Amino acid sequence: MNPTFKDNILRFYRRGIKKRPKLRLPLMALCVVLLAIDRFFRVIRSGYRKYVVVLMTLLFAFVSCSFSSVIWDGGEYDFTETTLAYYETEESYASLAVESEVDEESLELDDEEDENGDLENIEDVSTIDTVTGSDILDSMTKPVDNPSDEALTNDGDLEVTFARDDWELVLVNKNHPISEDYEFTLGTIKGALRCDERIIPDLYAMMEGALGDGVNLLICSPYRDGARQQMLFDRKVARYVAQGMSYMDAYKRSAQTVTIPGTSEHEIGLALDIISDNYSSLNAGFGDTKAGKWLAEHSYEYGFIIRYPEGKEDVTGIEYEPWHFRYVGRNAARVIREESLTLEEFWEKYL
Repeated sequence: MNPTFKDNILRFYRRGIKKRPKLRLPLMALCVVLLAIDRFFRVIRSGYRKYVVVLMTLLFAFVSCSFSSVIWDGGEYDFTETTLAYYETEESYASLAVESEVDEESLELDDEEDENGDLENIEDVSTIDTVTGSDILDSMTKPVDNPSDEALTNDGDLEVTFARDDWELVLVNKNHPISEDYEFTLGTIKGALRCDERIIPDLYAMMEGALGDGVNLLICSPYRDGARQQMLFDRKVARYVAQGMSYMDAYKRSAQTVTIPGTSEHEIGLALDIISDNYSSLNAGFGDTKAGKWLAEHSYEYGFIIRYPEGKEDVTGIEYEPWHFRYVGRNAARVIREESLTLEEFWEKYL
């Protein structure tokens, strides 16, 4: 006996849910529609045209209710996180069908990289452009000017006010991308290394102060343009995808260690990666070195802060980076250090 159209539809449904259990409801809806269409034509061929209107009405009501229950709420489009998760799950299934299992050990090693991210061997920064405090001071023909902040006093009793439009305090993160009209002038630190020219005097003063305490600081990643930031981010995503992650998972994981292009402080010349001449690893271990401890203790005196401090990952959205420093000016830096704030928390409290 030849199988009927209904038998074929039911067989299709059973096979479908066996392979993709998560698609049970969509497959059921599809099968019901197909059976209804089959029934519709059977009724027409049988001459029962009076039932056609009833079947069409029921079919229209079923389809309308099915779609409205998923994406409509009060007449407005509501693309919820649940719907997004569904599509992300489907994309993950598609990726896993052709990709190998994720190598978690490799991912942990990759996560030791900072957003510099373009080194073949991140354990050695000597292969890229760097400059130390001694390099800078040896090349100078006159002593470093140590800028003073007139509003900053040793006892901190002087009342200081802050403004959102202050260039030193511009907030750049995943939720606050760089404004299209943001302007600044690049200055040369040494060689090809550049940053916002307004922070160079304080940067030089900090490197000189560190040398006086026996610490030779090393700058390895100051300003970089948007195109380079995009390349670094795309490269990080591609690396995770190649190790078995879906694109969405790779994107999310990359954003924890490499700032999304257009949201990096390196792109506005106010952020620098600083380590030392005897510790060339861009990882959390730098925080335990003599240079790391000196910067944590004294960088605020020159207007710099550890931008992504330990224990504040839920606020900054970025993992602990004891080498990543951001210039905010001496007044704000003092407040941020004394109150153990992040720049985001400083904005919420003072701006």
